[in-house]
Amino acid sequence: MGDVWLVGLMVLVYVWFPKAAAQNLIKNPRDQKTEHALLINEVNADSPGEDTSEFVELYHTSGQTARLDGYYLVFYNGNGNQAYKVLNLQGQVTNSQGFFLVGSSSVSPAIVIPKNTVQNGPDAIALYYGKGNYKEGMSVTSYGLVDALVHKTKKTDRADTLVRVLTPGRDAFLEDSTFRIMDESIERCRGADSQWIFQVAMPTPGTDNHCILTSQLNASAVLISEVFAASSSEEFIELQGPHSTELRDIVLVLIDGQTKSIYFTMDVYGKTSLDGLLLIGPAQSKTPVDLSFPENTTRPVLRGGPNAIALYRGSSSSLVLGKVLPVTGLLDAFVYTSNEEPNAELLETLTPGRPAYKEQRHQLGNMSMSQCNCCSVTRDSWSYIPSRPTPGKFNDCPSKRFSQTLSFCLHVADCQDWLLKSEEILMTLVQALDESCSCGVSAAYFKEPKAACQDLGLVFTTLLTAKSEDQLNSLLLAFKTFLETPRVLSFDRRNITAESSCFKDINVPDLPPGVPSEIPKETQETSVQVAQLLINEVNPDNPGGREDTEYIELFYTGRTRFDLQGYWLVLYNGKNNRAYRVLDLSGHHTDELGYFLVGSSAVSPAPMIRLPPNTIQNGADAVVLYYSNTNRYAVNMAVTTEGLVDAVVYTSRRLEEAEQLVKMLVPGQSILYENDSHSTEDESLSRCHSLTAKLQSSFQVAMVTPLGENFCSSSSARVPPAILISELCLAGGTNPDRFVELEGKPGTSLGGLSLVFFSGKEAKAQASVPLRGTIGATGLFVFALDGGHDGINLTFKDISAAIEGSSAIAVYSTSLIPGDTKATSENLVDALVYTCEPSTAGGHLDFLGPSYAVPCKDDRPLSLSRCASGSASAELQFAISDPTPGLQNSCPRDTFAVDLHLCLLTPNCSMWTQHHKRMLESLGRVLVSSLEEKCSCGISELYLQELNLTCVGSLVKVWGQVWARQPEQQRSIETWFQGFLASPHPFSVDGRVLKTSPQCVTPKNAPSVLHSGASFQGWEIALFVVGSLLLISLLVSLAFYFTKRHPRNYTNIEMNDRGEMAADF
Repeated sequence: MGDVWLVGLMVLVYVWFPKAAAQNLIKNPRDQKTEHALLINEVNADSPGEDTSEFVELYHTSGQTARLDGYYLVFYNGNGNQAYKVLNLQGQVTNSQGFFLVGSSSVSPAIVIPKNTVQNGPDAIALYYGKGNYKEGMSVTSYGLVDALVHKTKKTDRADTLVRVLTPGRDAFLEDSTFRIMDESIERCRGADSQWIFQVAMPTPGTDNHCILTSQLNASAVLISEVFAASSSEEFIELQGPHSTELRDIVLVLIDGQTKSIYFTMDVYGKTSLDGLLLIGPAQSKTPVDLSFPENTTRPVLRGGPNAIALYRGSSSSLVLGKVLPVTGLLDAFVYTSNEEPNAELLETLTPGRPAYKEQRHQLGNMSMSQCNCCSVTRDSWSYIPSRPTPGKFNDCPSKRFSQTLSFCLHVADCQDWLLKSEEILMTLVQALDESCSCGVSAAYFKEPKAACQDLGLVFTTLLTAKSEDQLNSLLLAFKTFLETPRVLSFDRRNITAESSCFKDINVPDLPPGVPSEIPKETQETSVQVAQLLINEVNPDNPGGREDTEYIELFYTGRTRFDLQGYWLVLYNGKNNRAYRVLDLSGHHTDELGYFLVGSSAVSPAPMIRLPPNTIQNGADAVVLYYSNTNRYAVNMAVTTEGLVDAVVYTSRRLEEAEQLVKMLVPGQSILYENDSHSTEDESLSRCHSLTAKLQSSFQVAMVTPLGENFCSSSSARVPPAILISELCLAGGTNPDRFVELEGKPGTSLGGLSLVFFSGKEAKAQASVPLRGTIGATGLFVFALDGGHDGINLTFKDISAAIEGSSAIAVYSTSLIPGDTKATSENLVDALVYTCEPSTAGGHLDFLGPSYAVPCKDDRPLSLSRCASGSASAELQFAISDPTPGLQNSCPRDTFAVDLHLCLLTPNCSMWTQHHKRMLESLGRVLVSSLEEKCSCGISELYLQELNLTCVGSLVKVWGQVWARQPEQQRSIETWFQGFLASPHPFSVDGRVLKTSPQCVTPKNAPSVLHSGASFQGWEIALFVVGSLLLISLLVSLAFYFTKRHPRNYTNIEMNDRGEMAADF
């Protein structure tokens, strides 16, 4: 009897505990704070029409790439409570932001499902983990349940069983189709009490949910959401208010910031969008506006600062131009400026207690001023940030999903008097930080400021938010660098010392001896710089092929003998991100000056640990210093941050990268380049600029100094950052929007770089401009080419394509290159060569890179934009495109592809087969020239994709694709192609006359070409097919014969069936 009770108890435990655990995962999300979880983040089960944009979005709360092995996504039908679709996520991973998308092809998911797959409801979607037998047709279960959503589209629908099993205590969620006319989804958000909730919102597949609470969206006052003070055709003002609501009795007023006088008024009326937005701008704007500026208005309407925008109750007839503002009826106001301070009385009237928003001149025309404290904060310049323009859409704002708490100390005597000054402290910090790093940060990036008194002084804490993980890492690095040493800040005309003694580095692991894990809260002593062990010099690449003088030098900043017990030196390969050499430094010590050397036997002085020649790889690789008394590091282990003390990620080849090593070891920074052109002798990467660990900018290329003081001459430039030329706008005629767009990681400094323009047969420098500032939050830096820069008057002729020879723009890692200097590869970072005569390519500028042809005489605005080639192995190339300053480049896409199938008549095939590559390139140039001559739509060779040909007898068969940027361009290409096929006129390719042949029909999947010219003939294919059919017939006959001779063993069949039943049970 006891055995029976024991078995019963075991069954009860087996059945009950999985259910209880599964329910807790959903009902108590706060219990998961210490562990990251995979959640159902957004569902669009019912899209307009044929359900071609439905999706399910999963999100891993780590916000990073995560494996989905062991997870199942199950779709349940509320009619019968059985699974109608089961997806095994084995082998799948989230993207770098933690998102994983399942859905229709239109939303670009990781797993594509046919249209109309996700049922509208009452149904359910459930996420499971484990080894359960999840399959289509199974009944609903809570075994292994991780998360679930029961949904419906009608209020009267019921799904009692699904609710009871999957989400007990929570009713089915209603996807209200009346919320938006276009489309809506069910999104997961944090509620007011930090609990997870679902709400209806605009679909955002693969990106952050908007999570503006419906109550805020519906009840918010009308406010100024976004201002774009750009050219007269693109400027706009966006208002935010209750969704789908008629606005009336509201006046938009523009005020001169110095005279306080009104210079423009207009009545605001119309219906807000489903997202509560109303767009005001020029009638001819590319983005359709809801309300246009009056036709007789002087353009641009929005003046450069100081300027003010205000919303009043009433009508424009009650306001007089040139007069001062009324004191009543103000709804919202925004004051902005560039350099000059606005009138103090105007500020106090419109935005009391707030300064004017400072727009940055180099961003004017490319960045908008966006409100990021939706939806009820008004008359507050601190709520705005610089961001990419989003007319008619939600603003591009920082999110708490990418956030980190910061803290620092202010040394004040009267701490209690400062406790109520959190806003003033925050604003002073923001202004000083932005002046230091030029990273486009504003007060709206910081949330929840707090101040507290300690014996040390005042501890200030705030939450830093960002738009992406990369931007967060860049801002954290800027903040850490900003407070690397004590800094004096000015508060209310008082100088106060701020330092990072209260700033806790989030990545400090198992710390080495002498470095405190945290600063004691009750200490009465000011913090001091703690001595530490650092990587001081790396020489991975020696001249010639010997590679026998490579070394790594460590340095103890206490400048005394230091025991290396517990330290490890690990070398990582950037190709597979695994350790190829591991050195345990326990038992060793530095010399009397704090130096320790690991290197080849030929290094002098002799290293403490000797390595065989050619051990340290040239890059892209990493040298990493760890400290741990518990972990053991081993060869072939994956890169880790556990025990990380210091790291250097480097390369000796400019184009090589080590993205994973950089992301893990020195996030938000650039790889170091050991430039062998620095000296004719050997050189190394030497620590010269700071004693901060894991800071790449601390290093520069210098002379080798093993076991000695690094040679850091003041004339030596820092290692150039990873900067690329992203776009060059060669606008013709009188168009003023000429610019160069650079690309790099957000926060990367441009100091020490120069932009140089070469032109003409002699390839001499026509102009050179030193660069300043940093790469913006979008990873882009736009440099306007009109006007003067540092006394250099740059005109269009400096950058236009030369009539004879080639032209080029280049970025060099030097401060300035004198005029008439010939182009050189020394200190070259990146270059773009262009010409208006393709035949002139390959001249004096050939060594800088390939030359790209542009129209010689064209008044249209056009750019050369860096775009990805369709071939996965090909490097990025440049294509002619529309100008997109500060935005993603306008590149040809396979979405707008036009298939090419041509048959050309030729006298013989010998030249086509013997010189296949050359003839293919020549044919491509001819096709591009013909296409551009016909449509004048900005086509270059990058638009041709997978072009190939075969030649048999006198017939050249050509196939491939022409990609387009937009549907209109696609239609132009199709029209050209039809005309090209029908044209009776011959044309020339590489001196050979060709003519299109209508007799040839090329199959859709044309065969690949062997460069030897070999190909299957028709009779060979037919013979192969007939032989295969005969062989299959013979095998079938033999199988039938043996089956008749040997009847089945029915005993075995019965046993197998029983075995299957037992296995199923």
